[in-house]
Amino acid sequence: MGLAGFPNAGKSTLISAMSNARPEIADYPFTTLRPNLGVVYGPEEHSFVMADIPGIIEGAAEGAGLGHEFLRHIERCRMLIQVVDTASTEGRDPKSDFDIICSELERYSPLLASLPLPL
Repeated sequence: MGLAGFPNAGKSTLISAMSNARPEIADYPFTTLRPNLGVVYGPEEHSFVMADIPGIIEGAAEGAGLGHEFLRHIERCRMLIQVVDTASTEGRDPKSDFDIICSELERYSPLLASLPLPL
């Protein structure tokens, strides 16, 4: 399961809270440059690997920043959770952020846009 979203949306904080992963967490964009992996343990010995994907920015599908490199990591995921900063601590609009990430996934690969995305 991959965690996708804008930089500083809280992906590293979430994986740190849910798993044994200890990614660097800092208040600046692109703290995460490579995926952080953590194992999440559920009931009855069920577990899964969660991947903290580096932040996706607008234009990533066209290669902006390290967009293609970061989007390639998502291709290994069977499911995505989109992490959105609903408190708007970065001054961003959560609905717009969600729509932009969905659009970037679709433009990069329609297959990525078809991954399960629980709400």
